[in-house]
Amino acid sequence: MKSTVVEPPPDFDDGDEDDVDFIRASSVQDLANQTNIGNEEVLDRVLLPGKRFGAYEILGFVAAGGMGEIYAARRIKSDGTKSRPVALKVITAEYANDWRIIERFKREARISKAIRSRHVARVYEFGESPQGHVFLAMELLNGEELFDKLHRQGMLSPMEVAEVTLQILKGLHQIHESGFVHRDIKPENIFLAKPSKDATEDKVKIIDFGIAKRAEDKSDPLLSVAGQIYGTPQYIAPEQAINPDVDHRADLYSLGILMYECVTGNLPFMGESSYDTIVAHQNKDVPPLPSSVDPEFAHIIFQSLAKTPDERFQSALEMGRLLKKWRDETSWVEQTEPDLGMDLELDSIVVDDETTETIMDSGAEAFSDSANDGAKNQQPVTPRSAAVTEIDPTPEVTPRKPQTPPPTAASKTAEEPKTVDAPKSTATASKPLSTSQQPDTSQPDNSQAASSNPHQDVTTDLRNPANRTGPQQVSESEARNAQVITGVALGILILAVLWAVFL
Repeated sequence: MKSTVVEPPPDFDDGDEDDVDFIRASSVQDLANQTNIGNEEVLDRVLLPGKRFGAYEILGFVAAGGMGEIYAARRIKSDGTKSRPVALKVITAEYANDWRIIERFKREARISKAIRSRHVARVYEFGESPQGHVFLAMELLNGEELFDKLHRQGMLSPMEVAEVTLQILKGLHQIHESGFVHRDIKPENIFLAKPSKDATEDKVKIIDFGIAKRAEDKSDPLLSVAGQIYGTPQYIAPEQAINPDVDHRADLYSLGILMYECVTGNLPFMGESSYDTIVAHQNKDVPPLPSSVDPEFAHIIFQSLAKTPDERFQSALEMGRLLKKWRDETSWVEQTEPDLGMDLELDSIVVDDETTETIMDSGAEAFSDSANDGAKNQQPVTPRSAAVTEIDPTPEVTPRKPQTPPPTAASKTAEEPKTVDAPKSTATASKPLSTSQQPDTSQPDNSQAASSNPHQDVTTDLRNPANRTGPQQVSESEARNAQVITGVALGILILAVLWAVFL
């Protein structure tokens, strides 16, 4: 078997297989029943658990596509030790001579070797079996693509989008610093990996570098055919459709489209054809966001979606700084509202201006992953066939139709959207009151209490008549005079009413 080992997979650890989600079928019929695969050609070539594929032992089935299958497998070393489960992409012999597939696999391996980031999926080995099957061994993750989450939920809150985007920017920072451009950032290529035993939150992974390029390369073998456009029309930067020799700012534009879709549940540009969509990216204004979206957050999206690269963020680092600043200044606003019956402790809400100026996770060192970080934080990935970038052969091909669920009741009753042209300072809107601005919560004296609550004495007197001040006894003559006066007044009132009625 001819192969190139990019890096050895991590060694097996007890419980690794229990943490990985894949189909353990004992027979082809069992696999067909569990997966609803009806294609006999696929079932005939599928590898069942226990089978060997070169140095790999098949553990189970993950997914199938038109050109091959993905398995959970582990590499067995010459000394008999086994690796942690990996994702093994096996291409059928029918496509073994397709230079495009081989080129894509080489790119995946080359980029993985150059980048050490826990936000980029690892590639361990690629090659070809004696039977002519091209394969790629990579990180096996548990979780789902961002596309699936959007299809299930419809949209995400701005704070959720910020958290996901910050992790994407960390990965893009390392990719760009290593001299590469991804060129196909979209929800299908963002994987939300479930946390491992020692982690507490999902980890975002950038996947599928099949059409990535070196920023310095002026020619691309994948683009040797005139008229072909590589990328996804709904997310492609305006300049990428004209000239594929784009720089890292094209990735930031695609990321802006992704953020817009996550916040609204819709893509900003969708034409009748791929060509119409590409033209809309180049010529049409970005539709306004709902007025409920914070202007500062909207400004970040709009700046990343500038038509010309020079008007966008100039680096993932710059975009990450501003987004982290917004997150830090806004996160306390989205916390659960306290009980109105309890005193608000404004002193407990602190926004550190110096913290907001740090890069992502408190400094460039945290933003850039260390060389050993990727190996130390290996987590399983479940790549699926949907993770393979579809190449658009001509601009006229019908674009991918987004599967957006019907709008929720909240979105139906949302305010009319309005355009945000420029960022607005959140210094007063987002930050808590300073010490000098906070209301005085000290206990007032008795005179202040009485003046601030005029009903307090009345209520107390009704409950405690003994507390009333002044004379409390009335003489009989005074009472008799009061009755006479009341009777005369009542009579006059009756006469006035009758006079008004009859006249």
